[in-house]
Amino acid sequence: MTSGALVLTSPARAVLDAATQSGAKDTAKAIGIEAVQRRLVTVDDLVHELAQRNRRGSALAGLAAQAAGTGSWSPPEAILLRAVEQSSVLPQVWPNPGLRIGPTRLTTPDLWFDDVALAVMVHSRRFHSAGAAWDATVEADADLTAVGIVVAGVTPNRIHRNLAGVVARIERTYLQARQRPRPPVTATRRSLLEPSKGGRSA
Repeated sequence: MTSGALVLTSPARAVLDAATQSGAKDTAKAIGIEAVQRRLVTVDDLVHELAQRNRRGSALAGLAAQAAGTGSWSPPEAILLRAVEQSSVLPQVWPNPGLRIGPTRLTTPDLWFDDVALAVMVHSRRFHSAGAAWDATVEADADLTAVGIVVAGVTPNRIHRNLAGVVARIERTYLQARQRPRPPVTATRRSLLEPSKGGRSA
């Protein structure tokens, strides 16, 4: 589409173009995830645009849409999400749900097991914050533990170096969490197909 001397394109097309031009799988995935995280596009937008593209050279665009579709907010989270979904011990996992206890909104966990109120937090300087903000990111887990939520913290480095070990630890933590009463926390699954509006809320 053109307007005068300007060439206009849809946000979804711009995202997939950027992913394709990045030339790297991890970068392409990060572009797709961030676009949905910031609500610049929806997963539905990306899937629709991907279907309109020429198959030639669409591999990175496909990775961007696929990564965005996991509901994760960073590539390490997407890797971990896929791994825990294969576990024979763990139940269905929710990525980035909204949490409340009564009227109070809590920190959004990266992964969530609702039946036992188990939160998994992927702590990453690269993808989440730096400097003083990094301290705030880690300390934010305190509001979850304060209301009885079990929190399993992991790092991208550990995910990449020993993914099986990370999953095994989450499985052990889940089994331990089943032994105590579930706190009265309400979790709301996040829709990936909502209209684009605003940004991530913490």
